[in-house]
Amino acid sequence: MEKSERRPITLAASLAGLRLMGAGAVLGLALAVPASPAQADPPRPPAGPSALADHDEPES
Repeated sequence: MEKSERRPITLAASLAGLRLMGAGAVLGLALAVPASPAQADPPRPPAGPSALADHDEPES
């Protein structure tokens, strides 16, 4: 069995390949994690007469 010839790879090409693999890994992780809202507002009570009646202050 013959050994295949090894071609020299430049440092720039090697780093470019590593950068491309890193970008693919980051993109894969970003797509794998379920999206969640950044800072969701707390749920508000429905607007209506009953919601306003709870906050009435006695008049003096």
